[in-house]
Amino acid sequence: MAGRGLVLSGARARLMIEGVKVMYATNVSYSEEIQHDPVEVLDQFDVSEHVPIAYRVTFSAQMVRVVTNPIKLRDGVVIQPRLEDILESPELTATVEDRGTGLIVANIERVKCVRYTQNVGARGIVLNDVEFVAIRIRDESEIA
Repeated sequence: MAGRGLVLSGARARLMIEGVKVMYATNVSYSEEIQHDPVEVLDQFDVSEHVPIAYRVTFSAQMVRVVTNPIKLRDGVVIQPRLEDILESPELTATVEDRGTGLIVANIERVKCVRYTQNVGARGIVLNDVEFVAIRIRDESEIA
């Protein structure tokens, strides 16, 4: 069987931003969407065809909140810029790597953080829920 031993799991996935492993990442979610609009013409009930009109990417991650390692300088990477630096903040690249093979399974390109949320409860670990905008995702079939 060609896939034996190659099933990606969270235990073997690694999230990196700008090539730096994100400490205590607990979840990552990303998606690609191609929007197709229907061509609906006169004198016809059914749709004539669907035309691709947009490509969109979503990306979010969850990280354990570590004191002295805030989202504004996480592991040495500015994920969420300070207020004074918003206009100059660069686009980033996020990478999901299979540490079992060393292969990059997703490169999420031209990433910018748009929101983070922290919920501090009386009991439990504090997590950062981080949302991003991005321009493109390339999987291992597209990465040379």
